[in-house]
Amino acid sequence: MSITPGYKDKRKFIMMALKRPEDTKGTDYIANGATPVAILTTGLAVNPYQSEQITRDLDDGKSGGQPVIQTGERITITAPVEWAGSGAATTPAAWSKLIQLAARDETVNTSDVTHERILSASNELDGTVYFYWEGMWHILLAGKASLTTAGKMGELPKITVEIQGIYGDTVSGTPPAANFSAFQQPLPFSKANTSFTLDGQALNLYEYELADNNSIEHDEGTEINQIFIDDWSEEGKFIIEAPALSTFDPFALIRASAIVPFEITHGTVAGKIVKQSSTGIQLLGIQPSPQKGKQGWDISFRVIRGNDSTLTTA
Repeated sequence: MSITPGYKDKRKFIMMALKRPEDTKGTDYIANGATPVAILTTGLAVNPYQSEQITRDLDDGKSGGQPVIQTGERITITAPVEWAGSGAATTPAAWSKLIQLAARDETVNTSDVTHERILSASNELDGTVYFYWEGMWHILLAGKASLTTAGKMGELPKITVEIQGIYGDTVSGTPPAANFSAFQQPLPFSKANTSFTLDGQALNLYEYELADNNSIEHDEGTEINQIFIDDWSEEGKFIIEAPALSTFDPFALIRASAIVPFEITHGTVAGKIVKQSSTGIQLLGIQPSPQKGKQGWDISFRVIRGNDSTLTTA
């Protein structure tokens, strides 16, 4: 084998499988027989090996660097996906399995599919992810994730999924063929495609971001080696054109510690609609953010417990 094979950095993709009832938690679900799905990403990245290092501090009469032993081996994969529907209102989007790593469920309703926060750790799903590169692949086990949803006017909205897992292996070989046909063409954030309300008031939105801020821990004991979501505190921002205060007064809401709803709807045709909403957020702060010469506000906010955000496709 050549020491300079010329592997291409862009030749990379991921495939994943969620834990099935018959699987032993934290094992390789794909190797166990689960059917993996390919995930179409944009800006895929991997930190292929992370660990804690135990220095041995040997009393051997020698000076210099001490040998170490690796422990707590982990891997992190960052997988941004385009925020698009499935093509049919009641069919889960092709990225649905990926976001279930972030303590989200999947419920198919009569007219849409919703993904809500799972509140009981025993009901959360973890997953196996294979990060394929030309010539090799990295294996992530027991994966859990944190989501960041973001959109900006004139750009494609995305959900960035940061997956943390236990290091499974790095294996030499040829990646399989990947089928991305279930992924739909996204729509740009625009007046035609996107609408936004805050406290029931339609506002002129320019940019949006909401991060799960999941606190993810590597939990290893004598009986278990897992990735565990300890807590979360969703926070984000809206950048809007400043309306007349008689229409919408963010200062009054901040000073009153008011808890208000928001909803972003992107897409107008069944099968292409994606939404994110919460029944209760608190505005935290406000800063000027001029937009094309007009007054604008950069408003930070937090989702208040009991009002966790919901992702919907319709």
